[in-house]
Amino acid sequence: MASDEDMTATLNRLAGGVVNAILGALILWVGQTTFRHAGILAGVDEKLNNVQQQFEAVDKRQESLKKWLENVVSDMKDANRAQFTAKDGDKLVAQVRQAEQFTADLERRFAERIAGLELKLATLDAQHQDSQQVTALKLELAQLRSDLARATTVPEAQYQQVQQYQANDRFARGTPVFLPPVESRR
Repeated sequence: MASDEDMTATLNRLAGGVVNAILGALILWVGQTTFRHAGILAGVDEKLNNVQQQFEAVDKRQESLKKWLENVVSDMKDANRAQFTAKDGDKLVAQVRQAEQFTADLERRFAERIAGLELKLATLDAQHQDSQQVTALKLELAQLRSDLARATTVPEAQYQQVQQYQANDRFARGTPVFLPPVESRR
């Protein structure tokens, strides 16, 4: 039995040595893999830090550009406010009123011309004259009515817009005045 016990002890030692060798190799492999992965992870961390620093640099540049643009816009607003005062606004209002008066006078003369042509046409119709003159008067009258209708529809909208801005009373003496948007004319 001594030989059986020796053999069992030898086998146990041999099995323990193999297990120790396998565990040692496994520990060595895990260590090498961890070391390799640590190096890779360090490289990735370094790249991420570089990207983050680049983003921060871009953010700083964007912020400085934003501040610069705000300063430029503020300076432009200040310069424009200084150029257009309430006195200029009063002059503009006077010019608008003068233009309105001229337009009303022109419309009145236009309506008088139409009334005169209608009277002349009625007279010729009453005399039962059917000539080229009557046809020419009818054409001229139709054209004038069409022009009058077009002339009164566009200024009405513009007049209402001007009245709205005047009604708001947006300006006081000595402070800047902001004009309504300019629309394209025909």
